[in-house]
Amino acid sequence: VSTQSTGSSIEVLTLFMGDVFLMQNWEHVLHSLQFTNLKPVKDRDIDFSRVKNWILDGLGSSYRQTLVFSSFSCPEINSIFGACENHRGSVRIQSLSQPGVLSTINTPVRQVFSRMPDRKPTQTPLEYLTTQRFESFIHSIMPRYQTTDINSVVVVIPSYFDFVRVRNHFKRESSNFAQLSEYSTNKNITNVRRKFAEGAIKYILTTERFFFFKRYKLKNVHHVVFYEPPLHSECYTHYVNMLGEASGTCQHTTTLLYNKLDGTKLERIVGEKQCKLLINSAQTTHMIVSS
Repeated sequence: VSTQSTGSSIEVLTLFMGDVFLMQNWEHVLHSLQFTNLKPVKDRDIDFSRVKNWILDGLGSSYRQTLVFSSFSCPEINSIFGACENHRGSVRIQSLSQPGVLSTINTPVRQVFSRMPDRKPTQTPLEYLTTQRFESFIHSIMPRYQTTDINSVVVVIPSYFDFVRVRNHFKRESSNFAQLSEYSTNKNITNVRRKFAEGAIKYILTTERFFFFKRYKLKNVHHVVFYEPPLHSECYTHYVNMLGEASGTCQHTTTLLYNKLDGTKLERIVGEKQCKLLINSAQTTHMIVSS
């Protein structure tokens, strides 16, 4: 039986815990949606007495009810609603405001929020979100953490594609770093955590998926850099709270790189009021100290 035939008669489609699917391969979700409510192409193994006329007319998606549940809203999940064609319209229920997670940070630490330059008219949105973010990270953020007196830096990169790009840059620069991703073996994770705690590794590059699936704590973390705001705000507090457990007399800091298109993710971290300030302020660098 073809995929086009098996998904033609779906009347209720439920995507439960959509935010968890984002930590899997989101392309698989989009690919599955493309094959729902298509007109059957083969009559073999099909009981036409159970196939409704509006499906044969190619109107299956107009009568399908799509239910999406997620702990937060984001462009990827919102795009599903744009692809829905139900003739009765759609209803969206979401929280009006986000309180943020800064109150859950249990150690006083300098949290720096650095905004990228605005997008140039000649740049496409994709170039701005990928190439421009990479250039801002390499030339504006990392020089602060490349001095000899800076050690034990964790760089959190939500997207695996960006992670590979930054990892390749660190290799070209022959930096003293290690990587922890969702593809790391248990043996490799143990070795990296031990060497980092001993001070033998200066940088750790890690992904948000590694946090989501593993939830490991790292010892001796002095600085945390976020390549972009993570999808899950718990990822932010998870790494920032590690700074309170580190030994030494150095001043612990965090730096988060963001742009004006990161509003929904940033709001889940700092709250609605602070988010508007960070997005609309003429200043490009802000500091928040948790008490």
